[in-house]
Amino acid sequence: MQIIQQYLTDIEKCVRYFNISVDTLQPSYSNELLYSSAITQYKNLFLKLLSASSEEEIEQNTKDLVNFTIEHDISFLFLYSELVTIIRQLLCDLIGKKDFKHIEEIDSYFAQHEYRITILYLHKYLNKFKFKCETRLSHTQSIPDKNFMIHYENHLKWMVDLILYVQEKKFDDNYPELNPNLCEFGKWMKSSTASHLLSTSHYKQLDKLHINLHDLAANVVNYCKRKELRPATLIHLMNRIDYYSLEIGNEIAFLNEIELSAKDPLTHLLTRRLFNKIVLNKLDIAKASGREFSLMMCDLDHFKSINDRYGHAAGDIVLKHFSSLLEKALRKSDYIFRFGGEEFMILLPMTDKEEAAGLAQNICDVTASSGVIAGDGETIINYTVSIGIIDILVDNNIVVNQGTIDTYVSQVDEKLYLAKEKGRNRVE
Repeated sequence: MQIIQQYLTDIEKCVRYFNISVDTLQPSYSNELLYSSAITQYKNLFLKLLSASSEEEIEQNTKDLVNFTIEHDISFLFLYSELVTIIRQLLCDLIGKKDFKHIEEIDSYFAQHEYRITILYLHKYLNKFKFKCETRLSHTQSIPDKNFMIHYENHLKWMVDLILYVQEKKFDDNYPELNPNLCEFGKWMKSSTASHLLSTSHYKQLDKLHINLHDLAANVVNYCKRKELRPATLIHLMNRIDYYSLEIGNEIAFLNEIELSAKDPLTHLLTRRLFNKIVLNKLDIAKASGREFSLMMCDLDHFKSINDRYGHAAGDIVLKHFSSLLEKALRKSDYIFRFGGEEFMILLPMTDKEEAAGLAQNICDVTASSGVIAGDGETIINYTVSIGIIDILVDNNIVVNQGTIDTYVSQVDEKLYLAKEKGRNRVE
């Protein structure tokens, strides 16, 4: 410590001239809001630490410096590079003066600073990271209509578990799922309920972020289990995981907006605007796999008469009732669209015409036997549905484009018209 005191002037010179320096150019704002002002204060705290003359001062000044950098989001990489720059410049200056006497002691002195700063920074950073995840989780849990945000909740819970694994230092096998396809968030990503987003750039970006995040998490766990910890490495890995997690939240928010805009506000079914995108995707899959799928088109019988007799509010009740019947009668892998007015289109993946006909007949039977109570709480409205179905088997000679989709829609519409012509409340 006494040897270092001899070089305080040289150390201060290096800090003043070789640390990154930025000026505050927004005098009308409070300096507390400015990152440039924080860098200036950081430099003073950094110099104060390097000038400390006792162990007690060093311990306190290290806490002050690290707390300040964490509070003002000054990265560890910045802090570490500043430390390295100063020691390198100081040693170069001493070599230039041919002062070799205490180079080893000076190098050791700065190495001790690096160790103290890194250990404390990791501790403080993990606490802040965990707090951020828990805050995001709390905000997400308070959203009344979560949609895709429920899956982001699962991701955030996974994040908290990973942070706790590092913090608790047990380093056993009780770590969160590292396979990106097996965590709860990953299962949703690969599920049929998310497949209509496959063609969106946001989904593809989300998938990339999620895979990279799990790759880094696996490195964190493996690194911890070796029990040869270098805190700087953990800081770098966890910092990058923090970045990926935040970006995942941004992409989920975008997808959530897409999903909300694609849902019919009355029935909460998919709208026609997503139909073409999903059918194109299924056509490509069918072409590659050789597996057929089916389209089912439903139209409520004499719906205008229901509106005329009971009012449009009662008509809305019927539409919502039929939508719920469809969701109960069909499979989770099926796509249900409100196609317009009282028309509904259903896409049935990997389903042949016979199986589609069975599902359609069940819908007809359930609808005819399930009346709905009107808004007055007393009147029971009975209604029926007509359904047309086609099965689609795509061979390699078929060009998949919008014209192909329009052709299939016309074909299933003709089948529906035939069901109407033959007396309604039937399947064709």
